[in-house]
Amino acid sequence: MQLDSIPWVLPGLLPGSFRGITFHVPDASSDAGRRVVEYLFPGVDAAAYDDFGRAPGVISFSGLIVGDDYRAQAVALQAAFETAGPATLIHPWLGPMTVIAEEPAQIYFSDRELRVLRFSATVKRIEGSASSILAGISGLSDSIASVSAAATALAAGVSSILSATRSKAVARSYRVLTSTAAAITAPAGSARALPRIKATIAATTPADPSALNSLVQTVASVVGEYAETPAVAPAASAAATEETSSLALMELGIGIAEQLAGAVADAPADADRALLLSSASHFLAATASQSTFADYASRQEAQTFRTRVVVAIDTLTDTLETFSGSAFDVQSATLRRAARDLQAALIADINETIGRLPAVVIFKNDRPLDAWLLAQHVFGDTPQLIEAGYREIVARNRPRHPSALPAGGVEVLR
Repeated sequence: MQLDSIPWVLPGLLPGSFRGITFHVPDASSDAGRRVVEYLFPGVDAAAYDDFGRAPGVISFSGLIVGDDYRAQAVALQAAFETAGPATLIHPWLGPMTVIAEEPAQIYFSDRELRVLRFSATVKRIEGSASSILAGISGLSDSIASVSAAATALAAGVSSILSATRSKAVARSYRVLTSTAAAITAPAGSARALPRIKATIAATTPADPSALNSLVQTVASVVGEYAETPAVAPAASAAATEETSSLALMELGIGIAEQLAGAVADAPADADRALLLSSASHFLAATASQSTFADYASRQEAQTFRTRVVVAIDTLTDTLETFSGSAFDVQSATLRRAARDLQAALIADINETIGRLPAVVIFKNDRPLDAWLLAQHVFGDTPQLIEAGYREIVARNRPRHPSALPAGGVEVLR
């Protein structure tokens, strides 16, 4: 599945797909309820009702495609909606689902929007899930496993080339991995994850692609670890340790993946590029495995990370397309498809979380302001939240003094 980079040209649009045709979704809605039949009888005031089960989920959405090939995309979209039988719809919020189009879709063109195709459609879900949350987690886990397996296969493909070229590619890729770990800065809350990564890399010198792949998987597993909060508090005499944050580990993992993918442009051979992209994929998969445990503070924080991980996967898949016609064409195509599936599953997982998060609002002030007065103004209707709101305002804006918030705009978490 190919998703282009339109969200960064038109902020707020989310990617979707119907029968493999990708587009962006400004709006979507879904019907939920049960099928109830009402019976009315002469002379009887009270009506009788029969429950005929859960109503089919009707999904209505509008799509947007922008590009020089918008007319070809319109033809492909028309063929997709005219094809008989069930189809796979990747909903930007609800994830993958099997649907059937009972009504014709509408495709729009306008002389005021060149290179733009708009359409709207209404489809009906023909399969129900026992739990959308569990289905989402299962889909994300399957996508992570597919990316890891495809990355391992790409690294294994390097073993089939000449031994001298293979050995040099492994040595160069190992040096890039070492320099990347040395150059990156540990985010606050990552505990000793980065020192563990550096120690693991320094302890092993891989001799072949399989050994390098095993090393990268071991290092990436540090990013994917989930530090469970103990049910019993430690003793007072216990040494204080920094609490590990899933968000910090995700920041660390995607930072390493971005640097490894960025080093591909300077790689001297296809073997080097294959090993670097395989390593970046492992770190992206480890980062995605932390998404389920991430504790975002606000919608804006979740949206920022979603944008960053989507850009990282786009960069990975775009670079993988350069292997077309090379010795690693099959492995790179498999990894590219797996990465796109991971992107869709991760977007659906984060979007499901965003709806339950508070929003950050900007309080416009034209003069310095006391943080306590602002907290009273914002949370005055719920006095029990004033003190916590005051601490959050100070921590979020970091003023030189809490009684003098700078003019120009203050962030408040509602």
